Amino acid sequence: MQGFLNISLNKIKSNWIALNAASQGKAAAVIKANAYGLGMNKIAKALVEVGCNYFYVANIDEAIELRKENTSNKISIAIFEGFFEGSELIYFNNNLIPIINNLNQLKRLNDFNVLNKKNQTIKAILNIDTGMNRLGLNSEEINFILRNKSILYNTKWEFIMSHLANSNDIANKNNYKQLKKIITFSKAMPNVKLSLANTFGIKLGSKFCLDQTRPGIGLYGIDGDGNNINLMSQNLKIPFELFAPIIQIKNVNVGEKISYGGIDTTNKNSKLATIGIGYADGWLRLLKKNSSFLIEGQECKVIGNITMDSFILDITNIKKIKLREESYVNLIDNSNLKHILRNLEIISYEFLTLIGNRIVRRYN
Repeated sequence: MQGFLNISLNKIKSNWIALNAASQGKAAAVIKANAYGLGMNKIAKALVEVGCNYFYVANIDEAIELRKENTSNKISIAIFEGFFEGSELIYFNNNLIPIINNLNQLKRLNDFNVLNKKNQTIKAILNIDTGMNRLGLNSEEINFILRNKSILYNTKWEFIMSHLANSNDIANKNNYKQLKKIITFSKAMPNVKLSLANTFGIKLGSKFCLDQTRPGIGLYGIDGDGNNINLMSQNLKIPFELFAPIIQIKNVNVGEKISYGGIDTTNKNSKLATIGIGYADGWLRLLKKNSSFLIEGQECKVIGNITMDSFILDITNIKKIKLREESYVNLIDNSNLKHILRNLEIISYEFLTLIGNRIVRRYN
């Protein structure tokens, strides 16, 4: 028996429509890491249906997979990792958009485009570092470009982009410093559009939306802590639920030790259900701290360790319904993700991308 994720494509569509409206119709979608573990191709197809035509992925392998599902080239696919030696023809043949992150990549792109006919050049996005210190041209490289603008002339630039480091903190002054830096640099490339805002950049207001926004986690209606995102006075929708099977139920006497090392002991005669999901599926050991679930309004807690393939849930107090082996329990619903992640060194991005391949994705 396998656990499964119920994923509502309609709710994801609804979230993108709301994010796009808040972006004045300028939203793309970030679907890297298999759309944060929820299924890149399925989600991209759903978003295309509601008007999204620009997608960001992490690396060239993700981009090729997405392009195979969208051979008509009606969508644009941009790649965060950069433009590496030997990848030139892959980008060109698959109509992919490299994000240029340093001067060496810019020179490589320029050389390729100079050597090829104008209708065989690679279009690209120029990423400048405005304060994240992760990817993007640094200040020295930016100054080189400003002194040698001709290096920009042989490429069709889709966007100048940067990434906000503190967008989830509305009061952080660095947001405005980064906005000022990208606008100032753009004067050197006056006809090129700008892209800066992620999901929380959209929440900062219209001035941060510029010519394109790049929502990612917002597609799933939650922030990094698993809280529901409120946008334009409405909550976005959480589009997934995680179900896991009960693979055994047993009665255990008071005073019995449970699981590896006997880390817990029953304090009463108990009914315990072994749930068929574990850390091999992304249900990490550290989740035990906050893992309690409401079944028919009754709280059930994890007892013992979370192991590779299973964990044990105390269902002693469940009286209204008869739980049985081979039935399923809902581990993640629209209310408890923030509770499960509370005060742990894990964020919702990690949680979603760690959900393993043994968990079946079901779409509706």
